[in-house]
Amino acid sequence: MKNKKLLAMTAMVITASVLMSACSFGGNDKKEDTPAVAVTPTAEPSATPAPTIEPTIAPNVQSTTYTSADKSIAINLPDATWSNKSDETDMVSFESPNVGNILILHGQGEDTMASTVIPSTQDMAVSLDQADGDKVNGTDFEIQDYTSNDVNGIGVYSYTTKMLNTDKSGGDLYVVHKVFANDTEYYNIEASVKSEDALDSIKAAVASFQILGDSSLKEAAPKQAAPAADNSSADNAAADNSGAAASDNAGNTDASASTDGTTADGSSNDASQAADNGTASTDTSTNSGGFTDEQLSNTDETRTIYRNSDGHPLVIQPDGNGNWVDFDGNTYSFADEQDAYDANGNSYYWHGEAADVYYMPVQ
Repeated sequence: MKNKKLLAMTAMVITASVLMSACSFGGNDKKEDTPAVAVTPTAEPSATPAPTIEPTIAPNVQSTTYTSADKSIAINLPDATWSNKSDETDMVSFESPNVGNILILHGQGEDTMASTVIPSTQDMAVSLDQADGDKVNGTDFEIQDYTSNDVNGIGVYSYTTKMLNTDKSGGDLYVVHKVFANDTEYYNIEASVKSEDALDSIKAAVASFQILGDSSLKEAAPKQAAPAADNSSADNAAADNSGAAASDNAGNTDASASTDGTTADGSSNDASQAADNGTASTDTSTNSGGFTDEQLSNTDETRTIYRNSDGHPLVIQPDGNGNWVDFDGNTYSFADEQDAYDANGNSYYWHGEAADVYYMPVQ
């Protein structure tokens, strides 16, 4: 009996041991649970924006003709650094950083003209500048190159204000003015100049102003031919013609030569000079440029202008559209009675001479 109880207890112990072992094996089969670790994602670095590269603008490129949105006016801007800042009815403006500004104002109507002061005299121009910022004539500014012209009842007034006190002018060195006006309408072009080197090109831009729309002032500022891309070839050609003509006239002592530049056998002196130079004459048929005697002496028909940079002479003539052009079709604009500019801003001076001076025989 005692042995039976012992066996029974031993069996229970073995069973319990087996059960515990089974639980232990089961736990060993499973990997211990690893506590979850919160992973903070690494923030992606913000992409560094590429630096903004301002385009480099070549300042001395071909001038650009700007036509207003309403097609009423046009102007040849000096170069690619100039941009339009406003284009509204009766007001168009342009700016070139550190170079200057151009403002074009228009007005018309009886009430407008009654309240508008036109610089119809130099004294009036002085008064207008004195009223602007309380400036003193001779101390803060001076008026230069004032001209007043009449084009069939249209007043055309041009002048340049040289700033002597730039503190009162906001840094402007000059202000170029041009006004077209009659009893019922006006256009006022005002260009400030901050760079001495830019004065001539800005004067040329102001002189290139054109009225395209229906305006009573259109006759004084008609549409012009498109500016030439490069005038150097035209200047060189003119220089060749000038030198050839001067050489031919200086060396021609043959009494058989007639006054119209042809020899006794009827051949043209220009033709022979072109052959001698190895070039064909493109602008003249005789050594008077093909002009009549009246045209040669009439400054309304021909003019001899001189390039300021080197004194090179050039003959220009009206093209029938109110423009002055050379033999190659390049356009020239007069800023006043003496100063002219080509489409590239090169400056020329007119001494009041017709083409006969250019073709005058060299003694």
